[in-house]
Amino acid sequence: MIIACDTSSVICSVAISDKGTILWEKEATGGQIHIEKLSPFLKEALIYCKSRGKHPEALAIAIGPGSFNGLRIGLATMKALATAINLPLIPIPTTDAMAYGMMDQLSGTSRAVIYSHRNFVHYADYEYSTSKTIVTPEFKYGAWDQINEKHIDHYFGKADRGFDTWLKGAEALEVQSKFVHTDAKASFVALLAESRTDMGIRDLDELEPLYNAVYEAKKWVPPQF
Repeated sequence: MIIACDTSSVICSVAISDKGTILWEKEATGGQIHIEKLSPFLKEALIYCKSRGKHPEALAIAIGPGSFNGLRIGLATMKALATAINLPLIPIPTTDAMAYGMMDQLSGTSRAVIYSHRNFVHYADYEYSTSKTIVTPEFKYGAWDQINEKHIDHYFGKADRGFDTWLKGAEALEVQSKFVHTDAKASFVALLAESRTDMGIRDLDELEPLYNAVYEAKKWVPPQF
C-alpha cells in the first residue's frame, strides 16, 4: 500500500494504491490551495489505511518538474510525514507519472508538457513505440512556441494559466491537433511508484524538487504613496 501526492500543478491530489489498484483518491483544484488541502487529504488517507487494518509501506511524491511553490509545499509536507511515521519516500518525476497514465492511449513519440511560468513550459519525450515501460527521459525547458517538432506524434499534459490560450491560437495549430489533455495526479504517481519501491529514500536531507529552470526572486520595490 502506497500513499502518494501530486502538487506539481494547480491540482492538489492524494491517492492510495495497493497491488495496481487505486483504493482511495481525493483532489482539489485552485491556484494556491496546496498548503490548505494537502495535510487534511493526507490525514484522511492515513485514517483510511487504519480503517482497512493496514499500514502503508511507502510514500510517493511527484517530484517535478512543475509549479515552484506547489512542489516545495508538497515535498516539505511529505518529508515531514515520512519522518514522522518512518517510511521511505519514493520520488516520481511528474512527467513520468503523466506518461504512465497515457500508456494505453498514445503511441509513437509523445511529448509531455507542463506549464512553468510566463510563456515557458517543461517538457519531456516518451517512446511508446518501443516499450510500455516508462523510462525517465531528459527534461527540457523552453518557450511554448518552441515545443513543436515534426517527429512528435502526440503532445499531452495540462493546458492552463495562459498555455491554454496560446494552444487555441493560430500559431499553435499543429500542436493543438496532436494535443491530448490530461492531469498530473496522485493516482498515476502511486501506481508508478509500485514498480519503483527500490528507489525509496530514507535520508531525505538532500532530496530537492526537480526543476529544469532557473528561478530568480524579484527585487522588492517599496510601494509609492
